[in-house]
Amino acid sequence: MFEPKLTDPHPESAKTYPQKVFCKQRNCEADVVAANWPFSEEGWSDWCIIDCSLRSGGARSCGMDCLSQMRIERK
Repeated sequence: MFEPKLTDPHPESAKTYPQKVFCKQRNCEADVVAANWPFSEEGWSDWCIIDCSLRSGGARSCGMDCLSQMRIERK
């Protein structure tokens, strides 16, 4: 099973959303986890992909084109 790997020291403060998306770079589906973190009282960081089933451990970030496919729930 796909397990998100949070690298933030306070993962409980992050908003994370695991989803299945289509990777245009590799032309196949991927399980990804998108997240953002509070960076101040005024707002949150930009969304980024913190885990992807297509990236091997320690791999550098790709262009994260799949972010445009994310369905983010507003709470």
